Amino acid sequence: HPDVAMCTMTGSSATGKKIMESCCNTLKRLVLELGGKDPMVVFADADLDKAAEDAVAFSLMNCGQVCCSIERIYIEDGAKEVFEKKVVEKAKSWKVGNGFHAESKVGPLVSEMQRAMVAKHVDSAVSGGAKLLYKSDFPEGSGNFYPVTVLSNLKQEMEIQKEETFGPVVAIASFDGSESSAITLANDTPYGLAACVYSKDAAKARRVSRQIRAGQVGINSYPLAVAPLSCPWVGHKGSGFGYHSGPDGWRQFSMPQSLVSEEPLVEDTA
Repeated sequence: HPDVAMCTMTGSSATGKKIMESCCNTLKRLVLELGGKDPMVVFADADLDKAAEDAVAFSLMNCGQVCCSIERIYIEDGAKEVFEKKVVEKAKSWKVGNGFHAESKVGPLVSEMQRAMVAKHVDSAVSGGAKLLYKSDFPEGSGNFYPVTVLSNLKQEMEIQKEETFGPVVAIASFDGSESSAITLANDTPYGLAACVYSKDAAKARRVSRQIRAGQVGINSYPLAVAPLSCPWVGHKGSGFGYHSGPDGWRQFSMPQSLVSEEPLVEDTA
């Protein structure tokens, strides 16, 4: 519509591209928050209890249906076994069930199509050599419920490491512990919404975080949970166009104008 000056949308990258295409004829301004395949890097010197707790909580919140959910976890080889045991123990407390039941922490997926997509990713990974560490009970029958699932030994070329899963899956791979490997693996995605890095070595965590191409990177924390309101919410690469939130973000929803005169400008008090 010619009277619409700007469009903003939070959703999938595919939908964002369609909106951008429809806006190009009239050069409408855009702010798009799009998909993510967010990595979590855990070095062996991290607080593994804290890292495991966050890995589970922020992979499973809202049934994993959050654009900035943790979808790829990279644990240093030397801490892999200990970390995985902690993750499984914490995942066991996430009961799948009706959201009206107080004990339920994971509800149904948004649609049968989405449930089938999650199952496809998991089944493909397991058939390709991934290890199924844990699979919870879940309600049978009606409802698009999917069990809380913990996978390990994931390979970078697997579908579950490349495409958005958007489901209650804790997806664990490992790396050699070098900063260069952590950075390479974290950035091996067309997306760049959020990420997190866990290490007790603050300088190392900062070095790695600064080289991850994501709009917000948490150091020993999940960025969405702890970011102050003043932070803009930014999607790098295929995760967004423009940004919102915080003073810088909200300025995206305005247009600056300069009034220029050789004469003194009188303040309009009307």
